[in-house]
Amino acid sequence: MSNSPTIVKIPWDGVEGEPIHIEDLQSQLQNIPRDTRYLRIDEDAPSADDWALLGSHFTGVENLELESGFNEDLRDQIPLHWPLQRLELRSAIAEVITTPFIREGRVPHLSLLLTCGLRFEGPTSDELQMQHEEAVKRGDNEEEFFTVGEGTPEERKIQVTFLPTLVCDWMNDHFCGADSKKDRENKPSSCLINMETLEIFENDAMDAFSRMAMALPHIVSNLRTLRIRSTSGLDFHYLTEEAFRYTLPTLENLETFNFTVGEVFDDPTYLPTLHKFLPPNLTTLYIRGPTSLCQSEQWSDWLKSFESDTFLPKLQKMAFILDLHYGDVLASSSRRKNIVPPSDALEQAREACRHLCDIAQKRGISIVDMPVEHINAGDLFMPVDPRW
Repeated sequence: MSNSPTIVKIPWDGVEGEPIHIEDLQSQLQNIPRDTRYLRIDEDAPSADDWALLGSHFTGVENLELESGFNEDLRDQIPLHWPLQRLELRSAIAEVITTPFIREGRVPHLSLLLTCGLRFEGPTSDELQMQHEEAVKRGDNEEEFFTVGEGTPEERKIQVTFLPTLVCDWMNDHFCGADSKKDRENKPSSCLINMETLEIFENDAMDAFSRMAMALPHIVSNLRTLRIRSTSGLDFHYLTEEAFRYTLPTLENLETFNFTVGEVFDDPTYLPTLHKFLPPNLTTLYIRGPTSLCQSEQWSDWLKSFESDTFLPKLQKMAFILDLHYGDVLASSSRRKNIVPPSDALEQAREACRHLCDIAQKRGISIVDMPVEHINAGDLFMPVDPRW
């Protein structure tokens, strides 16, 4: 398979005042081989008509990257006759995934790159808003307003609907309400579950994984490789931090865990005690974290754990790097900015990791390099500090 994708651009109107000039889809397809195997759909998500054209033209797409572009819409009516081996959704937000490639675990490798608020069951965002409007008419829900120009002659109120609130309300009813015992929407099928690799990069990565585990437990439990990257402090909009830590040790089939994480938790002991919750049967472990981890009171517990043959007894190779560093809390939010670590903090972290790796090597565990951040989007993420 080619290392570079064939790119198809979906025409869209562009930002106001900056129109986008893209050749119509049919014209683009005339110059692209039908047997293309690696395809990237760019600029915007395809409409139903676009998908029909794409499905009739391409016969054997195996690697698909679907970029939602500026509009961040998710329209995932991917042709089911494509023999997908890898599917990557990019930039899509706040919508329900519908494609059987994901909902039924048909695709072996799923990657979510800079997505946010995606859901794996339940009503669409439009349906949630319609249900809310009907509840307002019945008097069951209250309207919410935002005041513009307050205190001026132009003052007016604009009705607003907060979609995350609607999603949280639906999830509470679905999982904890009176109807929570009813038949689940995503039932395991008799078909073979192919999905073995899941990657989620940034934004609400841990939250998204936890939502997927709740909606598709039979698929998540089948995973062999899991990669999570969450360093920006945008996680946990819908679920609590505990949901992620609860799910990890249940992944008994997981063999490879690649976890890049920053100072993104409200609970200061969350990351320092995470070694207690790692999947039990790992053969490969990659951890990249903040320099502060080795300064925690619990760091000695990490060392003691790796000294024990009963801790991750199947582990064969690992990388352990603590080069992420955070400055003061940003004035506009509770997030902390990821910055270049000062030399003394980095050196302390290097020495701590060296000690940990020495302990692991005594158990016969090989120490390896951290994998690249992302095959085709590594420039989006800060690489391992070159001083490491």
